[in-house]
Amino acid sequence: MRVASFQFIQRNLDNISGRTSEANRQLGQMSSGKRVEYASDDPVAANGILNYKQELRKLDQYQNNINLAENRLRREETGLVSGENITQQVKEIMLGANNPAITQRERDAYKAELQSRIDEMLDIANTKDEFGQAIFGGFQTDTDPFTRQPDGSVSYSGDSGQREMMIGDSVKVGINHDGELVFGGVSNPRGDFTVKYHLGTEPREEQVRVESANIADKAGFTDAHPYTIEFMDSSPISGDISYRVTDNNGVSMPAPPADPAAYTSGDKITVDGVEIVIKGEARIGDKVTLSSAVQDGTGQDERGVFDILNRAKSWLESDGHNPSGQSEMIDILDELDAMGSHFTQVRADTGNRMQRLDNQKETHADMTLTLEKLRSGMEDLDYAKATGEFGQTMVALQATQTMFGKVQNMSLFNYI
Repeated sequence: MRVASFQFIQRNLDNISGRTSEANRQLGQMSSGKRVEYASDDPVAANGILNYKQELRKLDQYQNNINLAENRLRREETGLVSGENITQQVKEIMLGANNPAITQRERDAYKAELQSRIDEMLDIANTKDEFGQAIFGGFQTDTDPFTRQPDGSVSYSGDSGQREMMIGDSVKVGINHDGELVFGGVSNPRGDFTVKYHLGTEPREEQVRVESANIADKAGFTDAHPYTIEFMDSSPISGDISYRVTDNNGVSMPAPPADPAAYTSGDKITVDGVEIVIKGEARIGDKVTLSSAVQDGTGQDERGVFDILNRAKSWLESDGHNPSGQSEMIDILDELDAMGSHFTQVRADTGNRMQRLDNQKETHADMTLTLEKLRSGMEDLDYAKATGEFGQTMVALQATQTMFGKVQNMSLFNYI
């Protein structure tokens, strides 16, 4: 077969061009550090690389969500810690004010300090995150969830919504506790009712106090509160004390074994499905009133933070150095203890959520390392191997160029 000069030259040029392109491709890989830059380089590997990159981007988004959730929970935790500190400070104020020897100026100073703590607690309740959203408002995050009313009470306009953040495949974590729970869910240390004392002025060895008042028989409970427990003389001769319980209409509610029944400190009184335990030295004419802010048959087993603080404020504004005031002081201190414990419990749940974020963060970090290793094995260039292949390509290219140059100059005229 006869080979024309044109065909010979074209074939060699194509060979040189192909090897040059291969060398350029190898140089490009070594420059980028990628073995697969285009799907055409390795279609199967390119598909796997794309899947790994999608997973890595998803993990990166989860990591961003974790950082955001962690920031929200840390802000909440800071508020809860401040709430605990304020609660302790209020308790110290009340203990300091519970001294009959203090002057009016000192009493006014205690009142001003307590008002400052209440204002501070309100600021905490309306805390906002870095985006200006209320932390304790549930789903209602655009406005302050807590508002002071003209009478000094504080109302909640948020809801009980639980915001969640996706931090993994099918893994969510709550990033807030609503204000109704945090500032309205303090366990009532007296049970289902709050207590008002109307006691005589005579001093006594042991203060009268309601230890507990719980709805034991919900089926038999008629919600006829407030209940008034009045103490009276059983017998002018013995001097024993009896009691009678009346409902909100002043109707006597029979208490076994008789009405009135003999009073013994610490004994259980059962009326209208409610079990009441009263301790202390009761006197003739003493009255104790049990009431609840709700009338739905459930009683009031929770107290609001601002209700407790305002009750303490009312005690400071009145003369609490009498039997009624001292009995109420016992209740206030117990409510403050319950309030501090409540903040601690909510903070513990916040800590559990943050621990879950840390665990998920470690899981994502391990998975990221694994996926990066797999992606790198398919996409990244092996420089040692690539350098050797590039050297071989350059040797072949140089040989092709040299041979083509020599053969091209060969002619029969050189030998004639």
